[in-house]
Amino acid sequence: MILHQEFLTTAKRYWSKTAIIDRTTDRRLTYGRTLLAALLLARRIRRLPDHHIGIMLPNSAGSFLSVLGTVMAGKVPVMINYSTGAEENARYAQEKIGFKDIITSKVLLEKIGCPLIPGMFHLEDVIQRLSPLEKMRAVGRARLPLKLLRRTVARGRLDDTIVILFTSGSEREPKAVQLTNRNIGSNVRDIIHVFALNSDYVIMSILPLFHVFGHTTNLWMPLTGGMTAVTHANPLDFRNIPTMIREEKVSMIAATPVFFGGYLREAKPGDFESLNLLVAGADKTPEWLRNEYLNKHGKTLLE
Repeated sequence: MILHQEFLTTAKRYWSKTAIIDRTTDRRLTYGRTLLAALLLARRIRRLPDHHIGIMLPNSAGSFLSVLGTVMAGKVPVMINYSTGAEENARYAQEKIGFKDIITSKVLLEKIGCPLIPGMFHLEDVIQRLSPLEKMRAVGRARLPLKLLRRTVARGRLDDTIVILFTSGSEREPKAVQLTNRNIGSNVRDIIHVFALNSDYVIMSILPLFHVFGHTTNLWMPLTGGMTAVTHANPLDFRNIPTMIREEKVSMIAATPVFFGGYLREAKPGDFESLNLLVAGADKTPEWLRNEYLNKHGKTLLE
């Protein structure tokens, strides 16, 4: 599966369907608008000199579009962990891989107290500077027949690197891990097959995209499977995420046991009624947590 090419197919097929519900900014993007925005960003990103592009953004429509735009431009997104030592992690990534440009957000930098280091630029500024002519051209490209549309973006191959993620650094310095279309795509295909997922599913996309669990299940799986992704910038917002699950009729959520414990503590009866699939990962799931979800909400927490 060439992930961004698969997204093109999905976007054309589900043009008017909601692709992203951004609960942080209250934006809702159809697949058509997501494709259009990704094409606009791809054109700007293509002009950047480096082959690798840093992305330091919380889960949002903006982070999804930045990843899409980067790979459609034929470049490799380098996902930077902003939750622990954002400035240090950004500088380390630049030096380790040898690139300069990092897409980030003014709001995020202010919130985490990270300075604007050389090479960083704000996604908000890029969007504001898009000209009417650029937008008109992007609309024309987005409306092209699929076969012609494919030719306007990077072709891609199965063994092309689709993302670089960093290990935690528990063994000396963090390692830069290159994952390919084949790596991520085969996992996406297997998850959809094993759990019999379809385009009716609504995915709660709160896992950070700088971890492989989130990058696979929260980004590429919904966007290539015709599903709807509900994004929220803070997975530790235990009070509000159960409400979002209820309001958006979320079908599936993947999270860590710690996150699931927080949601359980704040959830009200009926908040999880729409959930068909709850999957815990990244750490061992304690038996008490599994029992509490079953007893309080009648839901089986998978691991």
